[in-house]
Amino acid sequence: MLPAAGVLALAASLAAADGGRAHGRAYPHGAPPGTTGGFGEPTCQQCHFGSELNEAGGSLAIEGLPERYTPGETYRLIVRLRRAEIGAAGFQLAARTAAGAQAGGLRADDVRTQVQQGSRGIQYAGHTGLGTPAAPADSAAWTLHWTAPPAGAGRVVVSAAANAADGDNSPFGDHVYAVERAVTPR
Repeated sequence: MLPAAGVLALAASLAAADGGRAHGRAYPHGAPPGTTGGFGEPTCQQCHFGSELNEAGGSLAIEGLPERYTPGETYRLIVRLRRAEIGAAGFQLAARTAAGAQAGGLRADDVRTQVQQGSRGIQYAGHTGLGTPAAPADSAAWTLHWTAPPAGAGRVVVSAAANAADGDNSPFGDHVYAVERAVTPR
């Protein structure tokens, strides 16, 4: 077993060996699709270290998501990350049926968010380079639109993960939060 200093040295050398991708601002234009924490996916913790998932002192919420959706209706969602002294922040969100298929559609609201196509036709909304700064210093928020699937899609699971980074451009000292909400049709 490596002592704590050895673990830190190993992680730092791995980060350097991968071309710097595994550090605090490794994906300033959005993480690769598939880091929501839902349906067996990893969270931002695959590249960001420093705390347990959903550590006390912070939170992640998906605002605007109804408990029961109307098929085909569009909802304005706000992904809100809170943690004291965030230096930079990022997120990723997906909406899937209970079986794991794409549920409805996602659309970016402004230049701070984007939608990427992942494997199996899943859409992933996430931050852009302009969407990484946190302001005010204790929160970050991103806005997007979700159009609910047509009738017959059933229960929808919305998964999101976010990184409250300390902004030092290293993989350490970051705090990752994940949330999952299920909604049913009217």
